[in-house]
Amino acid sequence: MPYGDNTGCVNKSDRQYIMLNWYLIYTKPKQEDLVADRLAEFGLEVFNPKLRERKTLRRRAKEVVSPLFPNYLFVKFDLMENHRLVKYARGVSKIVGFEEAPAPVDHSIIESIKNRMESGELTTSPVEFASGEEVEVKGGPFFGLSGVFVAGLSGMERVSILLKEIDARVVIDPALLGRI
Repeated sequence: MPYGDNTGCVNKSDRQYIMLNWYLIYTKPKQEDLVADRLAEFGLEVFNPKLRERKTLRRRAKEVVSPLFPNYLFVKFDLMENHRLVKYARGVSKIVGFEEAPAPVDHSIIESIKNRMESGELTTSPVEFASGEEVEVKGGPFFGLSGVFVAGLSGMERVSILLKEIDARVVIDPALLGRI
């Protein structure tokens, strides 16, 4: 391993050891990727988990990739050697900790998140509705209308609902629906 064993110790020379730990970095708004790139350029290991999900944007369902933890990312570094480098990097607000002392994040937490990721991103599954459940349309041409969930359609990302206000059965993207 380039960073040492599971304890986080790296033998820099025969007399000196470096303690590599994960730390949570709080960034300025929407600066996660910029900070991650900058710290990676300095040779630090950075973990910036992303979430892929379907969202309703401007009344349309779209697939978007966004930070799993907005304004936060994880960086693995030796506190004694790289504290100032990380703390004063452009885009960093602070290193999260207690009473001004950075607190290390257990490596098992990082591994747990990494194990749930597929191709570098976490994905969310669409909300499941039961037949007969009351739903509301959150976007698209039927925005604001309420209805009753009929069934999911196999082979497509579509569901069938009965709209009460216009007394019609429509096929719609499930990302456009919400529970009432």
